[in-house]
Amino acid sequence: MNEQNGSESLHRRGSERSRCWPLLILVLVGETARAQELILPPTLLLPNYDRIYPGLEEALEGGAFIARAQSVTALFYNPAGIALVQRTVLSASVQGYQLTTLGGSGFQHSTPVSSFEGLPSSLGVVLGSEVIGWEKVRLGFAVAQPVHWHQNAVASSTPEPGQRVSYSVASAFDTVVPTVSLGWAAAGNLRLGGAIEFPYTTLSENGQLSGELTSTSTSHGTIRNITAGGSTFQIRAVGGVQWEPLAWLAVGLTVRTPGLKLLNGGSFTYESLTNLNAGTEQVFFEDTEPTFEYRLPAGIGLGTAFQFGLFRFEVDLRWHAGTHEYPLFSSQTPARVVDTTSGAPATREIPFPTITYRARQVWNWSVGAQLMLSTNFSLSGGMYVDSSPVDLETPVFRRVDLIGLRGGVSFHSAKVSGSVGLGWEHGKASDDLFPVGVPIPGEQAEITLDTFSVILAVSFKF
Repeated sequence: MNEQNGSESLHRRGSERSRCWPLLILVLVGETARAQELILPPTLLLPNYDRIYPGLEEALEGGAFIARAQSVTALFYNPAGIALVQRTVLSASVQGYQLTTLGGSGFQHSTPVSSFEGLPSSLGVVLGSEVIGWEKVRLGFAVAQPVHWHQNAVASSTPEPGQRVSYSVASAFDTVVPTVSLGWAAAGNLRLGGAIEFPYTTLSENGQLSGELTSTSTSHGTIRNITAGGSTFQIRAVGGVQWEPLAWLAVGLTVRTPGLKLLNGGSFTYESLTNLNAGTEQVFFEDTEPTFEYRLPAGIGLGTAFQFGLFRFEVDLRWHAGTHEYPLFSSQTPARVVDTTSGAPATREIPFPTITYRARQVWNWSVGAQLMLSTNFSLSGGMYVDSSPVDLETPVFRRVDLIGLRGGVSFHSAKVSGSVGLGWEHGKASDDLFPVGVPIPGEQAEITLDTFSVILAVSFKF
């Protein structure tokens, strides 16, 4: 009874103070240790679809290039655009750097910078008429990375003597897409394209969550660790159209099929230790070959571009379909539990709780504008919204809707082109910080992410 009253009192104080999530784990330690199962530490995995944009002006204009995509970058935005290439062009584009800061309630004592890293590069080649001998058909190959998310966080709190919580996490989510594309100039103002993509998606998570609650008469503590990873290799088809009905108007359309799984694999390790006055409880699970699956849904992109003299403007809308609920991680290997609270070690096995995921359909959009200063220089700017596909019930991915602004200047020459710009991206999550299964009713925590980008893109044509 003293344990329960102490925990409830602590729970009320945590709610009255800024609703800080670290205090919530102390309630977990005092009330649920005897019913311990595989309760995952919170993650920072974001599987958002539309926040990485390869290219020079494309990166500055928030990826609003479905209707205007030409040359090598059309391999990523709309395969129909490669039909405008006359002679063979090879482009290797390297981007800049981004710094992400992490904040919000629950991160009173934390590292101010979540990550500092380089933006993904891209490589593409379009074969011209001197290579393939076709007047109106072009063939292209590219490798790009449209999804890239690497975040780290270390946070802790000591609200009262004898009360402590520590949290650390390293999350990574990437999709690399090799592409083979074909473009056909059906008419002077109409282009058609098709592509086969081979997206390779990888996920990794390393997290630790620990807490302590010590009073003059009781002492409880817990620590949980997770190391998990998965990869999947898929194939999907892409169709594209670009049409210019008027000299100042262009429209573009892309359609992507759902991904078809070719290969997949994963690993999953979990361990926890909970200390009570009466004893301890240990949980251990390891499977080097669990079943891992991540599905890429169908998608449609629609772009409308306008040109008035030296000024160009485009608005793009991207729709991504949802999915049914499916097992992200599953395993037939049981977890081992060793319980000493009865006075002697008691060993039992519990089944691995299948981790499910369901993606909701999302509508993302981007707006980009360009002003030509001369034949070689231009000013560009853009804005984009990247809504999270994550369903609120998942314990693995974090649901954060992102909005971004970018701007800068670009230059072009016969062999080398480049751009210099700045970008800012903001996101906020107000869902439960703890995964499903932790009995902390009515408590929420807020996470804010701010990413500052320095875009120093360079493209070489050979």
